[in-house]
Amino acid sequence: NGIALLLGYFGARTLRLPERDRRAVAIEVGIQNSGLGLVLIFNFFNGLGGMAIVAAWWGVWHLISGLTLALFWSRREPAGAPLPAAAD
Repeated sequence: NGIALLLGYFGARTLRLPERDRRAVAIEVGIQNSGLGLVLIFNFFNGLGGMAIVAAWWGVWHLISGLTLALFWSRREPAGAPLPAAAD
């Protein structure tokens, strides 16, 4: 999962996307495969219990790691982002 997050981020960086888009791509690439895994298990393997449990747990882990990364990034403004307006 960490490798997918890194590949998403650096792939977007290679394409010279802005920092906010890099972050969005990283999270999308990092957590998208969980649902696909469950769909494949239920459609092609008759929902074998052990496989479904592993895929479901992996999906939970993807959500935890993705939300943790999103929380970390939410506390750090992207480089080059405009500063917030001062309150009067």
